[in-house]
Amino acid sequence: MAIILTGIAIIVPPYLNENSATSVLVYVKSSASNACSYINSGVVVERRPYTILNPVIEKSNYTSPGFKVLSVTEQEDGNEITISVEIGYSGEVGLTNDSIAMILKEFVVNDLVTHTDANLNGNALYYNDKRLSINIRVVRV
Repeated sequence: MAIILTGIAIIVPPYLNENSATSVLVYVKSSASNACSYINSGVVVERRPYTILNPVIEKSNYTSPGFKVLSVTEQEDGNEITISVEIGYSGEVGLTNDSIAMILKEFVVNDLVTHTDANLNGNALYYNDKRLSINIRVVRV
């Protein structure tokens, strides 16, 4: 019995840590995809959290600029998880890529805090006792 419990104590914690990083990665991708779909609808809704994204729709003249998630990567280093998202678009948007990236990041962070165990402590985002950094890059394709 002691051998089984020792085996569980050795195997389970690393599995749970990996599962935690994977879970947050999947949620960030889903949230970014949701933001892209909302922007592509070209319809403004005055309801949180979508109001964060409304300036992108308004500046794109209520058209579908073709936003899509190009890639999502995760890197874990000790007590920090960094998730990088690349989003591309093909239409005309009257904002800089950096401005769009800031808006999308705000949406994703708010979505994480609202719907997962992530929490904000000042400006730092934490998920399961690990600091979480979200990097969003926007490019025109």
